Amino acid sequence: MRLTQTRAVRRGISLLEVMVALTILGTALIGMAEYGRRYARSNANSAMLNNALDLASGRVERVKAERNYTSMDTLATTESGISGYTGYQRVTAIVQTLNAQYAYKTVTVTVTHPAMALPVKKTTAIARF
Repeated sequence: MRLTQTRAVRRGISLLEVMVALTILGTALIGMAEYGRRYARSNANSAMLNNALDLASGRVERVKAERNYTSMDTLATTESGISGYTGYQRVTAIVQTLNAQYAYKTVTVTVTHPAMALPVKKTTAIARF
């Protein structure tokens, strides 16, 4: 007597294959989430740095536009609560240098924000003509 073997056709996937696929997918998703978090933080830092640079540049240009060299010192201020820039502080320092050859003022604008690691500084020299 002859035994006939019939092979059952296997269809679908096993539980082990599903678990391996989910592990690989989960690892990839965790990596993508970390990348997205870092990108969002970098983007926020860039926006704050850009705002600080705008504030510093605007103040330097305002001081440069002052026509009266002697009254320029009145523009040395510390500002907080700047309209449209919540949390930023802007300090304008003006130092006069006088010697036998030169007479000029050095203007330094420093902008800080609690969330920024380092302040933004912009410096220029304005000579008296």
